[in-house]
Amino acid sequence: MQNLRLVLIFDKTVRFSHLDAKLLGGYRALKCAHGVILMETYGWLIDEKKCIECRACEAACKQWNNVEIGVGVRRRQVRVTESGAFPAVKQQALTGGCNHCDNAYCMKVCPVKAISRRSADGTVQIDQTKCVGCQQCAAFCPYSAPQFNTRTKRMDKCTMCTDRTDAGLRPACASLCPTGALQWGKWSEISGQGSSSTDNFANPQQTLPRIRFIKDAFPVVG
Repeated sequence: MQNLRLVLIFDKTVRFSHLDAKLLGGYRALKCAHGVILMETYGWLIDEKKCIECRACEAACKQWNNVEIGVGVRRRQVRVTESGAFPAVKQQALTGGCNHCDNAYCMKVCPVKAISRRSADGTVQIDQTKCVGCQQCAAFCPYSAPQFNTRTKRMDKCTMCTDRTDAGLRPACASLCPTGALQWGKWSEISGQGSSSTDNFANPQQTLPRIRFIKDAFPVVG
């Protein structure tokens, strides 16, 4: 699998919880018999000033993942927010999906353990065979990522296109964004860029989402 990077650290001073892996320098760190395994993780980089509301990311997600229409599920969605008063009116277009948080509330509150972290890359996934559709995950997710499928009566959300990333490809949404407003890459490279939050985005301090925002304005020419 091309997105897996393993490094052994023989350091017995490192302490880890038996419940979950820890975040270490942009990697997922798992305890093993001989030390620590570091696994490359991935995240999103958003430059909202470049978003032109074309919704190519939405369409790519639906097409690649065969997301049904009319069942209340939009794994990726561009949300448009207007604020201010004339003449100082602002409009924000912000693409959003699952942020595969390092402290994922959805995973912690699921009563049947249907939500888990994928060991290969740290993404948060829903096991449809275990989900009972109680919607607890939706109630606790501050980013509205888990959504109730009205036909299957199960929860659904962005998977970060693990079938594509395992093959060395980018997620469908990021691969089709024409302006570069939505990017995807190694979290070790993205985590130090931009800001951890932006307008109309829930406080990231508790859930630690793997997403960063470029806040720089367009350069002034002339």
